[in-house]
Amino acid sequence: MFQLLSFTSILTCSFFLLVVVAHWKRNKARGTILKSPPGPWKLPLIGNLYQLITSGSLPHYSLRDLAKKHGPVMRLQLGEVSAVIISSPKAAREVLKTHEHCFAQRPDFFVDEILSYAYSGIFGTPYGDCWRQMRKICVLELLTAQRVHSFRAVREEEEWNLIETLSLSNGLSINLSKHLFDLTNTVTSRAAFGEKCKAQDEFISLVKEIMVLTSGFNVPDLYPSLKFIASIMGW
Repeated sequence: MFQLLSFTSILTCSFFLLVVVAHWKRNKARGTILKSPPGPWKLPLIGNLYQLITSGSLPHYSLRDLAKKHGPVMRLQLGEVSAVIISSPKAAREVLKTHEHCFAQRPDFFVDEILSYAYSGIFGTPYGDCWRQMRKICVLELLTAQRVHSFRAVREEEEWNLIETLSLSNGLSINLSKHLFDLTNTVTSRAAFGEKCKAQDEFISLVKEIMVLTSGFNVPDLYPSLKFIASIMGW
């Protein structure tokens, strides 16, 4: 028992030592941040993470309270990652429209990198020539007014199928969310590939699993320098 506790203590100390070294190197390489937005006081190593869990499972409540105190543009330190939080329509317009070219780059997320095969698809490709080319193809082939209008028959057919399914329920309770999810998937599949996905239930199950994985906590997302831990732990 004593040996187990000693090993656990050594492992924990080693982990925090690695975090300290990585954090120090990152700050040294980054240098001085000019005109950094205001933000709350932060703790070493974890930054402002502790302030996001004060509301339990509702971190957006914590962000709301912090924004009231520090303004609509504030900076939070989330582990090794520095994040700027935008929480007003005016500031959001500046970021998403006026200066959108400065903020077009996506952050790197551990799960996204794996699911997109090292950011090789439009799902997570870094902003640049490759992404613009894929976006152009997507817009021209799927999202122009002419193309959207050409898929009207597909949408109407699937909507009538849904209405018929609901009418045949004879007043019994149904899972409307599932039917709407199926409708969206079928319309998208037929528009993009010309036919309904043959393994639709399996595909939707995988999509839901992906949503859970991408919304969960992963150490490399907040501590990029410790990405090797994910491999060690089998993530």
